[in-house]
Amino acid sequence: MQSSYSLKTLNRVSQISAAKDIRQLSHAQFPGTHCPLFGVALTAGYIKDMAVLLVGTDECTYYTQTFNTGRRAADSSMQDNFWSFAINQDDVVFGCAEKVAETIRHIDRTFSPKAIMIVTTCVLEVIGEDYEALAESLQPDVNAKLLVVRTEHFKCNSHIPGIERTLTALVKLMQPTARQEGSVNILGHRYGKIADTEMFKLLTPHGISVNLAIPSRSAVDEIARATSASLNIVTDFTALPLAQIMQDKFSVPFVYFDKYMSPKRISAAYGKLSKMLGLDLAQESKDLKRELDDFLAAKAHVLAGKRFIYGNTPLLAFEFASSLSQLGMEPLLIQARDLYQNDDTYMRELLSQGHDPYVSRIANIAPLQALYSELKPNIYIGHENPQRLMELGIVQVAVDAAAAKLGFEVPLTALRMIVKAVETFGHTGRGGLHAAV
Repeated sequence: MQSSYSLKTLNRVSQISAAKDIRQLSHAQFPGTHCPLFGVALTAGYIKDMAVLLVGTDECTYYTQTFNTGRRAADSSMQDNFWSFAINQDDVVFGCAEKVAETIRHIDRTFSPKAIMIVTTCVLEVIGEDYEALAESLQPDVNAKLLVVRTEHFKCNSHIPGIERTLTALVKLMQPTARQEGSVNILGHRYGKIADTEMFKLLTPHGISVNLAIPSRSAVDEIARATSASLNIVTDFTALPLAQIMQDKFSVPFVYFDKYMSPKRISAAYGKLSKMLGLDLAQESKDLKRELDDFLAAKAHVLAGKRFIYGNTPLLAFEFASSLSQLGMEPLLIQARDLYQNDDTYMRELLSQGHDPYVSRIANIAPLQALYSELKPNIYIGHENPQRLMELGIVQVAVDAAAAKLGFEVPLTALRMIVKAVETFGHTGRGGLHAAV
C-alpha cells in the first residue's frame, strides 16, 4: 500500500538556515514533543531544600507528579519536592491568585523550604494572571525565597525552554561571594553520580574543587554561594543563559564543554579548560583519548558503511550525526527539535563530508515509520519500537546512558552501545530489508 507521506515534504541539511526550515511529515505529530513542564521536572527535582508548586489543570499537575515519582525510582538524587495546585473552572473565570498565595504560605510555615518555585502552565498564562507580581508582593510574608517559572507551551515546541527557564530562575537565589580560586561549578548536568564522571575525576586530583553541579548536586544555600567559583563549566547548552547571566552579573567566566561525540572537540574543550584553570591536562587528555582510539581501531569496520537515522536522544543531533559520518557511517535522516548553539557548524561539517541527509521535526515517529522501506537504514539511533524495527532488519540503539557522561567517555559509551547492538543483531541471524549489518 502506497504511503501518503513523502520525504519530499522535508528539507535536507543544505536547505536549513533557520528553525522554521525544519519540517514535519504530517500536521499532527505523534507521539509529539514533551512540554516545558517535563523540562522543569527534569531540572527542579534535583534541588534540595526547594519546594516546587505547579499551578495548572489536573492534567498538568498529574503528569508532572507521576513523572517525578518514576524519576525518583530511577535516580536517588531526585527530591520528593513537587506540590500541585489544580485549578478548576471558577479559577479560570475569576482567578486564583489569592488561593495560590495561601497555599504558598501553608507550604512555607508547615515545611519550611528555603525556596519555593512557582511553576505556571498554559491556561493561567493565557488568561494573564501575573505570578511574578504575586511573588513580589508575597515575599515579605514568607521565609522561603520565591521564584517563578512560566512554561508557556503554546509558544514553543519542546521541553527545552522549561530546562533553560528553571536554571535561569536560580540566579535569584545567588548572592555576591568572595572568589575561591581553583573552584568550579558544573552547569547543566541533570544526572546523578557526577563524582563518577571523567571530568570530575580528571580535575579533582589537580586540586580543583567542584563547588556544586547545577542542578544535579545542589541545594538552595549552595546555589546562593555559586558565585564563589572561579569558573563555570557548561556541560549542556540549556545552561548557557545561566552562565551568561552569572558572567555579566557576578563576573564568573565560563567554558562551554557539551556532551560532544567528536574527539577533536573534546580535546579542544579540555585544552581551553586547562588554560582557564592554569593546569596542564594535555597528557591526561591524551591518555583518556587513547582508550577511545583503541576501541575505534578494533571496531571501526563494524560501523563503516552503516546507514542510520538519528532519532530522539539527549545528545546534540547534528554534532552526533557529523561525528558518526566521520567514522564512515551515512546519515539518512536527522530528527531535530530546533537549531541550537553551533548547529550551523555541525551542519557544514556534514555537507563537507559529502552528506546531505533529510531533517524532520522530532517526535513525529508514526508518519516516519511508513518511510523506513524507502530510506533503508541499518541503524535507528534513539527511541522507537525495537520489535518493529527488528522485523524490518533495522538495529535500534538508545544511547541515553552516554548523556550522563562528561568528556571522552561520552563517545566511548555511545559507540560501544552501537557496536554491541550491531554485533548482537548480526549474531541472531534475524533478517529483514537489509540485515547485512
